[in-house]
Amino acid sequence: MPKALLLILLFISPFLRAGDLELLVSQPALDEILVDLKKNQHPRFAVVDYGRASTLPRFYLFDSRSHALLGSFRVSHGKGSDPDHDGYADSFSNDFGSRASSLGLFRTAQVFDSEEPGHGRSMRLIGLSLSNSNAEERAIVIHANAYMENDFIRRHGVPGRSYGCLVLSNADRNQVIQQLQGGALIFAIRQTEQVLAHH
Repeated sequence: MPKALLLILLFISPFLRAGDLELLVSQPALDEILVDLKKNQHPRFAVVDYGRASTLPRFYLFDSRSHALLGSFRVSHGKGSDPDHDGYADSFSNDFGSRASSLGLFRTAQVFDSEEPGHGRSMRLIGLSLSNSNAEERAIVIHANAYMENDFIRRHGVPGRSYGCLVLSNADRNQVIQQLQGGALIFAIRQTEQVLAHH
């Protein structure tokens, strides 16, 4: 292959899957995401769709310029959002002690090594919406835990639940922190099954 043609293909390759965001997220959430992305310079962002079951990949990592999907991962929700532990988040809260997940816009902040057993490398989140404004004070962070690993999910049929944190498997946590550290945006939404059915 001529070198010039190879360079052209390498240049356009990030755009070959442009529009993944528009395929995975519908109105009105899509409009809000597109507006907020214009105010942020980070090369990547993420969308968490709590309308999907916790057994499915629902933490979507995107390229900010092309909106191409870079990866998708399983992520936990809070115990307070799923009291019957059926794998679906039914309610959301910003309240202290709720142990629930929050919807809204987050920005990634400090990366640190957690002293909590099994959490490891972690990343703080700042809540930018009224619905998640207590995220810092509630210590809502991204971290790992054994209850998000494949063997746990195979044994129990469903991942474990957090106190509201976004918990991933160890390998997925490493990738997400690497890609999103330094002020990236994370949009936590809940699309209904009716919305998803139209895709």
